[in-house]
Amino acid sequence: MKNVKRHISHAAFLAVLVGLLVIPTVVQAVEIKEIITASPSWETYTNQDGTGLYHEILQKVFTLYGVPVRHIYSKSGRAEQLVLKGEADMMTCKDKPRPSPLVLARYPMYVNDFYVFFKKDRIGEWKNNESLRDKEVLCQPTYYNQKNFCVPVVIKEIQTGAQAVEMIRLDRSDFYVDDMTLIKQSLKEANTPYDREQFDIRKVGRRSYHPLVKPTKKGLKIIKMYNDGLIQLHKAGELKPIYEKWGHQYPDFDKY
Repeated sequence: MKNVKRHISHAAFLAVLVGLLVIPTVVQAVEIKEIITASPSWETYTNQDGTGLYHEILQKVFTLYGVPVRHIYSKSGRAEQLVLKGEADMMTCKDKPRPSPLVLARYPMYVNDFYVFFKKDRIGEWKNNESLRDKEVLCQPTYYNQKNFCVPVVIKEIQTGAQAVEMIRLDRSDFYVDDMTLIKQSLKEANTPYDREQFDIRKVGRRSYHPLVKPTKKGLKIIKMYNDGLIQLHKAGELKPIYEKWGHQYPDFDKY
């Protein structure tokens, strides 16, 4: 009887071991003929003409595997829904997954500070993040939430950065939060010159932006291709020129 139990236990162990060995093989066996990415058209990141930091990094990474990349321009929240529905493979880029079923790649494509734009006479003397406490903060849909701030704030989503700039200008809200590049783009779109006597822009945080995928067999293979390819290009010194071309800070990939 003891020998039978020992035999069953040994067989079960072998079954588990075989299963563990098969999982990566199944993932590797998924054939990737094309990768569809999705995001808004962010100036200098995902330009409409196919240039920009994110476009060029992904094209370079997946060229290593001979896989073409096609982009769908969509609002941020909608882009995540496209990935969840399987109509796109990757959302480009996000600081954290939302909705929760999506997972982040290990390596970011962008690491940078984020800022608030505000009217000086409404806020008064700047007291760092304490100036934000319990104030209304405008952001583009899904871009920011309470976890991005070290003090309590009231997040209000607004459709575009240009609309947020206009609301600040008209004294209808306290702050507009965004990446510096997007704040400048929003000021331009709102036709609002940055008057230093009237407005101010202050740093309030820092975060990294990673590609998002759905954890299916295909999604997991794509994210492995991305992680492996990106670090390969980093070590070969082939990524830094792309960041320099677009004027963005080069991430410290070795710390991730």
